[in-house]
Amino acid sequence: MSNYPNMSYCMNNNTLLALRQVVEAMNEEGPQFLREMSRDERRAFEQLFSTCEDFMSLSEELQEEYEREQRDGQPDEAQEWESFDPDC
Repeated sequence: MSNYPNMSYCMNNNTLLALRQVVEAMNEEGPQFLREMSRDERRAFEQLFSTCEDFMSLSEELQEEYEREQRDGQPDEAQEWESFDPDC
């Protein structure tokens, strides 16, 4: 993460606050929220939507992998080699 402009806590916290601001505006303004956007704002909004979808997919995958490692005590690759039987 050394090539990111924010430390991990700041990156997550600042993004959370900004996303909450967007959600609040969407709730308060309803369809007007989209109507009042410029072309560039609309493009950024659509990219944000796509990025949120990517975030959800990847975060679910990472959470599942993390939970597997916690259960097993080892990463998946290590588990594969641990049960390897060279006599097969």
